[in-house]
Amino acid sequence: MKEDKENNRPKEKRVEIKCEDGEKTEKSKEKKEAMTKIVIRRLPPSLTKEELEEQLQPLPEVDYLEFFSNDTSLYPHLFARAYINFRNQEDIVLFRDRFDGYVFIDSRGQEYPAIVEFSPFQKTAKKRSKKKDAKCGTILKKQLLCWTS
Repeated sequence: MKEDKENNRPKEKRVEIKCEDGEKTEKSKEKKEAMTKIVIRRLPPSLTKEELEEQLQPLPEVDYLEFFSNDTSLYPHLFARAYINFRNQEDIVLFRDRFDGYVFIDSRGQEYPAIVEFSPFQKTAKKRSKKKDAKCGTILKKQLLCWTS
């Protein structure tokens, strides 16, 4: 009898929420922004940002381009990657048609077919200016005050 009580879950109650105004749900779907940030994966490990920009020319209007060189800790998968945020969504299709499967060749002659896809994280990193540390050099200032007095 005791085992039956432990194994039985209480019955779940279903609660239906009815929305009289169907426009509210449509508006929330419209608020989603269009995907404009893409990632180019499987770039050659020896590739630099300048070489990539040179090979991507002519590049449509972009407002964000970030290049990440290879990470040696991921040994068998030593690839570089780049994130690009386009201003116009139409440019993404043209870019994908041109560079998805495009073969990049490194300095040794090895071929690396690139993969172009939407970035899983669509936000772009903001350029932050480093604030000057207010306490920087305060020890030296105190020593100078002590020596002068």
